[in-house]
Amino acid sequence: MKSFERFLKSGLYIAIIFGITLLAWSFYKETPPHVFNLYNMIGVFVLILINSFLLVSYRNTLYTIPIAIAFLFIINNSTISFESVNDMGFPFIAFFTAITGFIIHFIRFKPQIKRKRFFWGFALIALSYVIPLLYTPFSISNLTVSMMGVLYFGLYLFYSSTVEGDLDYLFKIMMLANILLTAQVGFYIYRGYVLNPELDFYHRIYAGWGRNLGWANINDMCFYIALTFPSYLYFIFKKPQTYLLWFLMILPTAVVILSKSRGGIIGYVIVVLGVIVFFLLRGNKKHLTHGLIFLVITGTIAYFTREIFYIWWDFFLDSIGDDLNTFSSGRIDIYTFGLEIFKQNPIFGGGWLSINQYPNGNLFGNRIFMYHSTLIQALAAMGLFGFLALLLHYTQILTYIFKHPTLEKFLFLIGYFASQVHGLIDNVQYAVPYSILIVLFLSIFETAPRQTHFESIDYRYHLIKSNEKGIC
Repeated sequence: MKSFERFLKSGLYIAIIFGITLLAWSFYKETPPHVFNLYNMIGVFVLILINSFLLVSYRNTLYTIPIAIAFLFIINNSTISFESVNDMGFPFIAFFTAITGFIIHFIRFKPQIKRKRFFWGFALIALSYVIPLLYTPFSISNLTVSMMGVLYFGLYLFYSSTVEGDLDYLFKIMMLANILLTAQVGFYIYRGYVLNPELDFYHRIYAGWGRNLGWANINDMCFYIALTFPSYLYFIFKKPQTYLLWFLMILPTAVVILSKSRGGIIGYVIVVLGVIVFFLLRGNKKHLTHGLIFLVITGTIAYFTREIFYIWWDFFLDSIGDDLNTFSSGRIDIYTFGLEIFKQNPIFGGGWLSINQYPNGNLFGNRIFMYHSTLIQALAAMGLFGFLALLLHYTQILTYIFKHPTLEKFLFLIGYFASQVHGLIDNVQYAVPYSILIVLFLSIFETAPRQTHFESIDYRYHLIKSNEKGIC
């Protein structure tokens, strides 16, 4: 088991897990009579079996985190709704199969659940989710969505008490997750190219097949890519002689542009600027030389493919419309409605399904829909109590980062800040995958024994000792 555990600590293991995820997700067509297609279900069950084996076999749950992240990005049903969830038996069977591993883990290893650094932030957010249930109309849908905050809190308690953190491992996860997400958007672009042979090359690569990728909208992909993008810089600092990582960064940049997500571009520009500033402030001569070479090459590529940017700009101009509400894809009306809901229920909000009262709510069908802004969502659904709980959560994160500044903390902050800016105009903070990712990342951070401190005199030139291993 010790030799197998060395494999679990490697980047190869994480890559295999995300490879299974990409393969299972890429079979996006439905296969009757299943609501989820057969290949997607097989991929999910394979991950469940691996996850259960690791929970039963190892006290340290760190090795299950790549699988937990894989679950977030593997579902490929683009029309999922409350009705479809109720109609299909598969998710419930999968859930009860997966929960068995957690039960056995508790019985065998008897982990002690402890109150850690981010306890109160997650606890109050969970409470703000459920309080509106006391006075809003009861429904299974409302109960299900309102209990998500409790789920995040429970996951935090479990992982913060059972994970033996390793920041090098975390950044392997983040970088490989970024590659996974980039590959999913790349597949989306490829399918659009194949399905539109009548268009010229540049318009074909912009076509896509439909904005919903199964587990998320194409806009969502951009803030997950932005959140994990700074992980490349971690390994560039660790192994400055590696050129491949520089050019891997071109791929997420390219797919974000080709996604045509205006909000995604905003968040991504912020994360790229943050990475550049951090790089200039903390990079050594070798880093700066490699960076200059990278910029020259990417600038040359951008020049010869400049038609891509012309088309994007034309798309942007066409999307402006006659007023700000049209330009924002109806967001101004949604924000106004959300503030009205807040005025009606200022203390604890109108609840998570208050958006169903929106006059044009039928446009969204039965999808789980939110207010397209972190701040409006907090105020409308959870009132001042939820808003203050969110502020406490932010304060705890920032206090943790700035109390003892480290390389790893600031790289995380760059991606986190960029995604939160995107959250001002989109469903970010309270999106299920995002919330779970933050729980997992923070659990690893606060349980990790080793971090790279800025105070080290040798920081720029001896960031990582030469005897440490690379990505894999």
